[in-house]
Order: sequence, then structure tokens, then C-alpha cells
Amino acid sequence: MNRILLVDDEPVILTVLKEFLAGPERELVLAGTAAEALGVAVAASSIEVALVDKNLPDRSGLEVARELKHLHPDVEVILMTAYVSLDSAIEAVKVGAFDYIAKPITDFDALVLKVQTAADKVRRKRDQRRLLDQFAESEERYRGAFHGSPDAIVVCRADASGEIRDANEAAELLYGRSRAELRGLRIQDLRAPPRSGGGEPAHEEHRRSDGTTFPAEVSQGEFASQGVPMRVLTVRDITERLRLEQERTLLDEQLRQAQKMEAIGRQASGVAHDFNNVLTIVLGNAELLLEEIGPADARVERVREIVEASRRAACLTRQLLTFSRKKVARLEILDLNRIVRDIERMLRRVIGENIELVVSLDAGLWPSRADADQMGQVLLNFAVNARDAMPGGGKLIIETANVVFDGLEGLLQAGLEAGRYVRLAVSDNGCGMDPRVMSRLFEPFFTTKDAGKGTGLGLATVYGIVQQSGGTVRAYSETGQGTTFKVYLPVADGQAQLEPPPKPVTRRKGQGETVLVAEDEPGVRAIIRRVLTRHGYRVIEAGDGLEALSTALGHAGPIDVLVTDLVMPKLSGAELAERLQQVRPNLKILFLSAYPEQAVVEHGRISGPDAFLGKPFNEESLAASVGALFES
Repeated sequence: MNRILLVDDEPVILTVLKEFLAGPERELVLAGTAAEALGVAVAASSIEVALVDKNLPDRSGLEVARELKHLHPDVEVILMTAYVSLDSAIEAVKVGAFDYIAKPITDFDALVLKVQTAADKVRRKRDQRRLLDQFAESEERYRGAFHGSPDAIVVCRADASGEIRDANEAAELLYGRSRAELRGLRIQDLRAPPRSGGGEPAHEEHRRSDGTTFPAEVSQGEFASQGVPMRVLTVRDITERLRLEQERTLLDEQLRQAQKMEAIGRQASGVAHDFNNVLTIVLGNAELLLEEIGPADARVERVREIVEASRRAACLTRQLLTFSRKKVARLEILDLNRIVRDIERMLRRVIGENIELVVSLDAGLWPSRADADQMGQVLLNFAVNARDAMPGGGKLIIETANVVFDGLEGLLQAGLEAGRYVRLAVSDNGCGMDPRVMSRLFEPFFTTKDAGKGTGLGLATVYGIVQQSGGTVRAYSETGQGTTFKVYLPVADGQAQLEPPPKPVTRRKGQGETVLVAEDEPGVRAIIRRVLTRHGYRVIEAGDGLEALSTALGHAGPIDVLVTDLVMPKLSGAELAERLQQVRPNLKILFLSAYPEQAVVEHGRISGPDAFLGKPFNEESLAASVGALFES
């Protein structure tokens, strides 16, 4: 049982520490002042670990640590301080503290690990002392404990020679040398030479007989044998522990990255929604103006430029929606090799003659499920980035392969669960990227290109496309060493069905039917009224869901169609449609939204492709969508 002394003048902190450190092998003793802590220490038979606040009301935590070490020489003290600095670290070392931690404490798992490590160190020190006592009491008893220890134990001279005098069986296994061979070495011979270019190592590096090295946790004690100073070292290979720590760090980083991209996606989706409403007004008015002024008007070219610019802006919002996974993808079972072969000729034209294109496809590639057109866009975006990274020419390599991830392998390499995947790899030998660029690579509007040469949406679009397909994309790059993108797509189970093709555009003209328009954006509502009026419909307007409901209930004549935005204040479009169809069961519905996927999935009110129209829309698509309702 390990007795842990917790010293802090804040009761809340003591309560939290007690909650996280409670365990069957720990006895927790709490103290709110230095005097109380030292009183506990005097009365206690032993204390293994003490967590001491550096700033106590009656005495300094450093003084308490010093007194505790005097009363209980084996105790390991962990100082807690809100002011972490080099001076704090030096002071902690001077009083013999095991470690120090910063307040407020955010990583309690790390705190528990430090406390357990400190307790283990105390146990090892006591084990060593018991070993030394056993040396004096009985050689036979010493040999049993010495050779039965699971940790490697090496006994050497404590002087500069470091001559090894003895080693146990665990040391023989750890270093790959017999006991006789170890006795012929110095302790320095077991340590690997320090690595050049690094700072102070966090642990020692030791070397086996075959030259391989391993990270070692070493604790030591000293004793005298026949007047000769000796040192006993307990050595533990911590390779596995460091590996687990690295895996945890990597998983934490992947989680932070995923959360960051999700937050950016929500912001991008909101921007696209608002922008689509504005574009609907600009594009609709420009098209109406284009028809009104006629082709002979001197202003026609300027209006056409407005229309074209609006359409380009609509493409940007579609890319934003793809990144935020709000744009519906037409997923189908496909052969990724065929996608590469179909676009290969276009890629050669895009990258130019000074870049060599090498394509290596796995002939036995498994089928995957994705949007074929969007996967072509992924390849095109990768090729354009590679071309820009190799202005003086170079090599672009496209590869496909089957990959199987087991256990943690997929999670660590690509953030994926165990299973079968198809991998698309695109590599170049261009200028590469530094860590700063890599950390923001898939963020929308982030670009390293000169102004006017890139929107910063290419790789953001790639990210959204791959995520929608249930896969992931990873980038690997170093400055001056080129870049590799790897896309992983889940293998299709063979049961997925191809999405139905879109219905042909209907060009039916209105015949005086009444259309109720519910739209909270006045500019968009005005465009809808003008277009539908031009196409032969009678239009009734409402600025929100409740107004539309009241207008419909008070209207004595027929209402043939409801054209409604899905997201409105007071009453949503879906709720409005449901209420009106209760009193007008033959009412036809056309939903509008700047969130295509939200309309289709979340609201669940779409009866077919003709019952929904995404923003921004033009005159032709609006008229066709309304007309199609009468054809169905």
C-alpha cells in the first residue's frame, strides 16, 4: 500500500486530487497547511509520495519538501506550482523533488502516471536497500532476490572506472551478454553514445551486444563493499512504454485536428448559406435584366459578366459545401483504376510537358464506393498542386493499391478503423511543405500561392469529398523533399446501388395556377415572384412560415403550389408544408435551401428530386422545378 500525502491550501483542489488518485493500492492523506503536512509526516511510519503546493500560507512548499525528505528519506516529492519557469525547475532539483507540475492541472492521466512512477521509484529504492541489507545478512538470500528481480540489476564500482562487478540474469537477457562478459566491461560500455544535434535526453540510451539500442529507465543507489564504493543500478527497457505514449500523443493530435476541421466546416457551411441567398438575388436580377434590355443594348455585355461572375461564385460556394459535407454526393460502386485512366490524358495537359507522369495501378484493385465525378476532381486538384510545386519540371506519380489495416495500425496511420481499404497515392518531387503549412493544409481559403492564383479551396474540397465517401486523406511532406497525398476509401461490399440519374428538365409554362411563396429573404422572394409571374403563375407572398400559414388559411381560392424556404424564423418550411397539406391535401411542395444535404436528410420532406431546389438558382431551373410538379 502506497501512502500519498496531498498538501494544498485549496480544499477544492484536494478534493479533485483525491478523486483522481483514489485506488486500491493507495492510501491518500490530505493536509491544508505546511504544519499539518509535517505533523502527518512525523506521525506516519512511511510516506511514499507527496504532492506539495509550492505556495502554502504558513511555509514555502520548498521548505516542506526539504523537511519531508529529512523525515522520510525515501519519499518522492512532486511540487505543484502556478508559475512554471527555469528557476522553478532549478529550485525543485535543489530540494530533491522528483518532478513538478503546472497548475491548473489539465492532464490528470499524466498526473496519475507521475505519481505511480514516483511510487515505483520508491519501491525500487527500497528494493535496492533491502538487497544491500541482504548482501550483509546472507549471500544466499541476496542471490535469490538479485537474480529473481524482473529488472536488470548491474553492480559496478562507483569511481571513474565504472568496472562491472556483477549482473543478474535479467541483465544478461537485456544486454545479450553472459554474466562473465558483463563483468569484463565498464558501465560506460553499456551506454550508447549520445546522438548529435539533440538536446538533453529525457532518458538514457543503452546498447545491446548486437549494437542495437533501447531507451532505459535507470535508478541507482550506492554502498560500500569491503571499503570500496559500489553502485547498484536497476535498468528497465521502456521501449514499449514510450511507444504507447507516442501512440497516445498521435491519437490526441488526430482528435484535435478532426475537431478543428469540423469547426471550420460549420463556419464554411454558414458562410455558403448566407452567400447563396445573396447570389440568388444577384443572379436572378441579372438574368431578368438580360432579357429585358435585349441583345442590342450596349449594357448587355456588362450584365453577362455579372451573370458569369455569379455562376463562378456559386461554384465556390459548392466547394465550401463539399468541404463541410453539406453537398450531396452521388455515391456508386466504382473502379478507381478506371477513374485514373479516364482522366490521365487531361492530367497530362494540365501538368505540362516538363513534368513526367507515371501511373502505376494495381490490377487486382478492390471496388470502392464514391462519387466518380468528385474523385476525378480530387485527382485534378492534386495534379494542379503538384504542377505548381514543380515550376522547373519534375515527376508526378499516381498509384493505386489494396490495403488492410489491423488493430491500431489504421487508426495511427490514417485515423481509420480496422478493415480493407483502397489507397490512391499521388506523389511529386517538388518543393515540399514545412510543418506550418502542413498544419493548415486542408483549411478553406488557406493558400501559399500569390494573390489571384488560387482560391484556397482545392484541398479543402478534396478533404470534404473523401470524408463524404467514408474515407480519409493524409499528406506527407518535407521542405525540399516533395509531397505525397494518400487517399483511403473503404472497400465496397458489392450491394450498393447506383444513384438514379437526374430527371430531364421540364419546360412547362404556367396556366394561371396559384403559387404561395414563403421566403424570409425579401430579395430572394422578389426574384421568385418575378420569375413565376413571367412564366404564367399567380403568386401570393409571405415573409415567414407563420405569415404563409395565415395567408393560406385566409385565402378562399385554390393554392396549387407551395414554394418555401426550409429554414425560416417562427415556422420552418417543413412544418409549414405539413400543416398546409392537412387542410389542402393536393398541395404540391417545392422546398428551397442553401443547405442541400440538410434539406434532403435532416428535414426528410423531399419526395423526389423535383421537390427540392438548391440556392442559388436561375430563372430556368426555378421555372422548370415548379413546372415539373404538375408533370409528376
